[in-house]
Amino acid sequence: MLLAEIFAASAFLSIAAVAAPAPQIIYDPVYFCPLVDSSEEITGTPWQIGLSIPGGDTISVTESHSVSTTWTVGGDLGISAGGLSAGISASVSETVTDSVGEGTSAKCPEGAWHCSMAIVPSVSHVKGHLHQQNNDESCDVDRISQDDGGEEGKQFEFLIPIKDSSGNGKWTYDVCTCGNVQNWADPGHPSLICPEDCTPHDS
Repeated sequence: MLLAEIFAASAFLSIAAVAAPAPQIIYDPVYFCPLVDSSEEITGTPWQIGLSIPGGDTISVTESHSVSTTWTVGGDLGISAGGLSAGISASVSETVTDSVGEGTSAKCPEGAWHCSMAIVPSVSHVKGHLHQQNNDESCDVDRISQDDGGEEGKQFEFLIPIKDSSGNGKWTYDVCTCGNVQNWADPGHPSLICPEDCTPHDS
């Protein structure tokens, strides 16, 4: 009887050993903070009003256009460009509107060509990198996890529109030559060629 009890106890201990839970592994995620290294005000991609005028006339318009942030490096990281504005000297926004007022006018030089007006937005060219952080370190924006592509020193770069004091886009303008209209290449035409086809003046 004693021998049977010993066998039963051994069997119970074997089952208990097999059923013992495995040690728990705690996953400690790795996070990276986006840091701005530099920002520089540059001219963005011009946009063009639809109107065109013949040489010698004055063009005057009221028009608006939306200018958005453009990522050139690191757009897949999901970083908020607007959230990084604290590290940018200029007043910026991820999207702004260029509002061309009624008082905006320009003269097309005398000639057989046609002109339009190109609006040149001002943007901030921002460069930065990701920096690995300890869990107790703070970051001014949402951090990027290693699972989401975070990596020490990984670079990002984008163009973000600059706002004026009224909250609209900051811009300049220039008269441009309509490249799709006859005589556009005549000597003396405005050196800037319009970025888009012009609407013919007589249409």
